[in-house]
Amino acid sequence: MRVLIDTNIFIQRENDHILQSDLQKLLNVLNKLKIEILIHPKSITDIERDTNEIRKKIMLSKIKTYSLLESPPEPNDNIYFLNIVGFPLKPNDYVDNSILYSVYKEALDFLISQDNGIHKKANRLSIRDRVLSIEDALKIFEKILQIKM
Repeated sequence: MRVLIDTNIFIQRENDHILQSDLQKLLNVLNKLKIEILIHPKSITDIERDTNEIRKKIMLSKIKTYSLLESPPEPNDNIYFLNIVGFPLKPNDYVDNSILYSVYKEALDFLISQDNGIHKKANRLSIRDRVLSIEDALKIFEKILQIKM
């Protein structure tokens, strides 16, 4: 099983703050289940736009420890998809659309995101069952872990 975490989850995990307990638990459960945690290549692009050079260098060094989603599908050629989620107006919209498109085209099993905009778009695409908040992902994967134990 392959799970993609969005840029904000990555930053939350890797910054210099205390990690939210639900995210700690979720990452532990995913590890126990041997689920591959992926980063979308556009998350690197997202981090490269950070104007804080020190933080940017730190985050770029940390993101290289993750497996990247290889050859992700490109959303810009799918007008049907773009009509549903909206054409990107800002660089961040393009990143969000690219990440969502990977779920939509089944390049991965689940996306974990706390971004309400991503969740709204997932709902419009009828893929909300595969775009999970940390809390929902924790519930689902804890149940899977209990079954496997």
